[in-house]
Amino acid sequence: MSGPALQSAHVDALARWIDALPRAKGYVPADPAAAERGRAIFDDPTVGCATCHAGERMTNNATVDVQTGGTFQVPSLLGLGARAPYMHQGCAQTLADRFGFCGGGTAHGNTSGLAAGELADLIAYLDTL
Repeated sequence: MSGPALQSAHVDALARWIDALPRAKGYVPADPAAAERGRAIFDDPTVGCATCHAGERMTNNATVDVQTGGTFQVPSLLGLGARAPYMHQGCAQTLADRFGFCGGGTAHGNTSGLAAGELADLIAYLDTL
């Protein structure tokens, strides 16, 4: 952030501290069936969420351009429900807003064809992470 470069020992200490923080727990959904339907949508290869947000940490750590203003590292989705606002520039105040004007369109997952109920199910799943 425009400051001096950190010494490698400081970077290592910071990484150990971050890794030791307890993971934020996802909430238990009011409608577990909705969250399970959302998981299926998330994992659907035609939607594409799990292409980048994959694995134990829910990220492939790639740096990509999803048409949201530059190239950025794919963030982990763990604890997502507790991290508003969303997107690198904070344009989405809610998870529902992420699927609106600032979400990157089809370059950031193919969600534009999802019905309102399907988006609600997907958001219910994302809140559990």
